Amino acid sequence: MTMHGDFSPEARESAQHKARAAAVFSENAEVIVAALPDVPDGHVLVAVVDESHALNGMHHVAEDELVARVPELEARYRGWAMVFNAASDIGDVRRRSDEMGVLARRRAEMITRILARRNGI
Repeated sequence: MTMHGDFSPEARESAQHKARAAAVFSENAEVIVAALPDVPDGHVLVAVVDESHALNGMHHVAEDELVARVPELEARYRGWAMVFNAASDIGDVRRRSDEMGVLARRRAEMITRILARRNGI
C-alpha cells in the first residue's frame, strides 16, 4: 500500500500544537462569540491563536477575501485560524474547536504508530 503525506516527527509535533490551539479556541468561546455582533454584513470573524497558544486576534474579513486572508493571518501570527459567522454561538465554537482537537490528536497518534513501525517498535 502506498502512503501519502508527511509522517515525520515534525508533522506529529505540528498536529500536537494544533490540538493545543483547538483547546485555546474552545476556552475562549465566550470571547469569540462576544465579538460577533460587531462583524459587518458580508464579513466573518477570523479568530487566531498564535504560536505561543494564546488567542491573539479577531479580525473582520470579507467573505470574498477569506481564501487569501486566512493563510496571511496564520502566517503573521505563526498560528491557527478559525472562521465564524455571525450566527455562531458558544456551543458552535466549542463543538468545532473540539472537532479540530480530536482530528489533530488522531493525526499525532497515527504518526506515532507509523514512526514506531518504521523503527521496528
